[in-house]
Amino acid sequence: MRLHVIPSPFYSANGLVLVPSGAGTALVVDPSAGIRHLIREVLEHEGVGVGALVLTHAHPDHVWDAAEVATWGRDGHVPVYLPGPDMYRMDDPASHLPMPTPDFAGPWVKPSDLREMPADSFEICPGLTLRMLPAPGHTEGSALFLGHGELDIRVSDQSFYSSHGPVPWALSADVLFKGSVGRTDLPGGDETQMRHSLRTISNVLDPRTILIPGHGPATTLADEIRSNQYLIRARRIG
Repeated sequence: MRLHVIPSPFYSANGLVLVPSGAGTALVVDPSAGIRHLIREVLEHEGVGVGALVLTHAHPDHVWDAAEVATWGRDGHVPVYLPGPDMYRMDDPASHLPMPTPDFAGPWVKPSDLREMPADSFEICPGLTLRMLPAPGHTEGSALFLGHGELDIRVSDQSFYSSHGPVPWALSADVLFKGSVGRTDLPGGDETQMRHSLRTISNVLDPRTILIPGHGPATTLADEIRSNQYLIRARRIG
């Protein structure tokens, strides 16, 4: 699977396009404002349509252009999946975040086919199965999205990482970054829950898991267990 990372000018959020090998559709994750043209370029280059969208959580920089991108399915609108606890934010995401929305974002439009992300593993697009691991702390609905298989991570169509066989991987969203974690001081954030989430992640997931975060570069869980002070502290406090 090729996973294209597209950094956005909206708080440098990572939009993602996941293209399973041999599939005719792709999964778009967190279509932030300011990158629609780049998402379309990736889709056209790969020769695929949009099969579904996933929003990792409902902060504006991760959801803003979901309604537009969801119309790019070959048969019309495609479903947009979001963790249930964040669903209430989608009527007006900016109202729940005390940070300015850039002018280039334009007006908010709510996706027409918004669905709660299932708790169990499911094939969200042909050839691509995801499982959600709830990880509240950044928002009530923050989660990781887990997969397994061959992985080629591309940034500006240059290979950032390529596996030599199937590997565990996770979209770690705004829960766990390279050297850091998501903020807990915003509405809906909770530092205690974040510590619990980080401890669960480090105890449950394979340390070899490749982490693709919502901001910044990819990393591995093993590297974060060894060097990420937030994760080290969460594991020590118990």
